[in-house]
Amino acid sequence: MRTDILDFHEFYGSPLGGAAREIIAGRLSEIWGDGEGLAIAGFGYANPYLQVFTGAAARFAFAPGAQGVIRWPQGAANAAGLVSEHHWPLPDASLDRVLIVHGLEEAPQPQKLMREVWRVLKDDGRVIIVAAHRRGLWSMIDTTPFAAGRPYLKRRLEGLLRDAIFRPRFWDSALFFPPFRSGLLLRAARAWERAGARLWPGLGGVLMLEAEKDMMAPVGLVRREGAKAVRRPAIAAPQPVQRS
Repeated sequence: MRTDILDFHEFYGSPLGGAAREIIAGRLSEIWGDGEGLAIAGFGYANPYLQVFTGAAARFAFAPGAQGVIRWPQGAANAAGLVSEHHWPLPDASLDRVLIVHGLEEAPQPQKLMREVWRVLKDDGRVIIVAAHRRGLWSMIDTTPFAAGRPYLKRRLEGLLRDAIFRPRFWDSALFFPPFRSGLLLRAARAWERAGARLWPGLGGVLMLEAEKDMMAPVGLVRREGAKAVRRPAIAAPQPVQRS
């Protein structure tokens, strides 16, 4: 069962959610800048983070049907909508970037979701997954949306991406401050982040992993013991979904 859209909206409207958004959005900005000239889609509940990409040529906020959706952005033409996790209303190779936040942990079939992301990305397209970290405090304390669904370890995320024909490029972690609503703690959130990144880099509350669409697909699905992996260009990308 998906977290309800109103729960996300309430969390990110709180001081704790605002602090989390500020930390994660800052990291995203360091990786993709303002997204100048790019077509970017978010999936899950990425709305608070898509706002970072002020230079993007196009921004879409997609949400799974069971979650619900709210109008986004405020004061402009709506760019938010409900989609099937496995069938996005976009043609092949139409996006430069995809950002997944609160989208993977509760996905019933994460492999199919990532293959759909592969389909809609251009040949040099990239995806960033922001997912709750299994070893982080945020996935253990049931007071925020980051505790919902299945948290991930770095190696599991990397395996999921490789299976979906992505090449991991970069990883980071964030949210080292504990998910408590103390005003004193929230004012010190940035200090917690600096200390955590330096002293406990493997214990952040979320993992952030960037990967690039891989056009070199492995031959066959099963690898025999001792056999070398053979790779070749993917001759045929996934075909467009036929919709009535």
